[in-house]
Amino acid sequence: RSPLGVTMLKSLSDSRLGSATPREAVTKKVRPSEGRIRVVVRKRPLSARELDEGRRDVLQITTAGGVPVVMVHEPKTKVDMTAYVETHAFRFDGTYGEASSNRAVYDGTAAPLINRLFAGETATCFAYGATGAGKTHTMLGSETEHGIYILAAISIFDRLAATPPPDADGAPPPLLRVSSYEIYGGKVFDLLNGRRVLPVREDAKKKVNVVGLTETICESIEHFRDLMIAAHDARQTAATMANGVSSRSHAVLQLSLCRPATGRPAGRMVGRAAALAAAAGDEPKAYDEVGRLSFIDLAGTERGAATLMCDDRERRAEGAEINKSLLALKECIRGLDAGRAHVPFRGSKLTEVLRDSFMGESHTVMIGAIGPSHDSVEQTLNTLRYASTVHDLSAPPPALDLRASLADFRPPTPCAPLSARPGP
Repeated sequence: RSPLGVTMLKSLSDSRLGSATPREAVTKKVRPSEGRIRVVVRKRPLSARELDEGRRDVLQITTAGGVPVVMVHEPKTKVDMTAYVETHAFRFDGTYGEASSNRAVYDGTAAPLINRLFAGETATCFAYGATGAGKTHTMLGSETEHGIYILAAISIFDRLAATPPPDADGAPPPLLRVSSYEIYGGKVFDLLNGRRVLPVREDAKKKVNVVGLTETICESIEHFRDLMIAAHDARQTAATMANGVSSRSHAVLQLSLCRPATGRPAGRMVGRAAALAAAAGDEPKAYDEVGRLSFIDLAGTERGAATLMCDDRERRAEGAEINKSLLALKECIRGLDAGRAHVPFRGSKLTEVLRDSFMGESHTVMIGAIGPSHDSVEQTLNTLRYASTVHDLSAPPPALDLRASLADFRPPTPCAPLSARPGP
């Protein structure tokens, strides 16, 4: 068993700031927090290596008039080599500082989606951010706390256990069905069936499906943990300039509620579900899906310069493919925002899979992961701007002027001025 497997089987329990002057005009759009798309941002703490190297925390999580705000104090240099700090402000549906636990993030993001799942609806939670910003930690967890995957599974099994038994003529109680795949290099790989390559098709109801995907009925939280570990171990990772163990693919974990179908033959069963059925002498069963909750851990974004500086040709190709797919996702978001008749969801496998997350009666939560270090401020701003674009996916809302609310705000313990750094 992998180190992660050993970790997940353990019993788990639940700044400094740069001085800055508010910008002349800081305005952001406001939209209701109870919309189809909810966007939150999570800031990770400075790592031990960053502290040893003297990196500065340039992020401030605060509120302005009750509105969650992320302030970025970007160090810059004028033409005459004078150092100064430019402040950017972004408004989201929720913000989580470095002291926030995975449990707090789950309660404010994915937990409400469990109700959508049991109501028979489609819901999606995906994590976005630069390489090393903490996306996989939020979703998978660590030695000291559960991640969102496990917390969601615990909530689902608790709800299933509390479901009363059916009457004689009533429908059987729902079951939890789990599947997992990754999108790597423009292809879809089944993470629970030896990384088998799978096609993506659209059915007669205009619903996107991954054909031949392994779908396993999950009997317990321990069974779910085993499936999650197997999928994580099969995922494509590699060392990059920004992260020693960087996820190089978009990983999708699907949790579906389903009931045994009546009067319809079953499809082909694979994986553990087929093995259990064969051992028990049972015939394969067909299931009707009641609701679906998808978790998507997007591959970390990278600056183009960092990708080109990498000596490994395969890493450069991966970085280019990751950025291409995320750009396609952004173009789809822009198309929806502009109300275009045609939105290019076929621009990448990622947008094909995510199409149902933005269309119809779906409900989506985006978790933007950001790093606090001053030397990664460019990537942090890119993440915040991307998340802000998703946040404003609606009809043009009224503007909120943050100048008055932020005029009196000052960092509680300002650090020494940032040293000037010459440009390239």
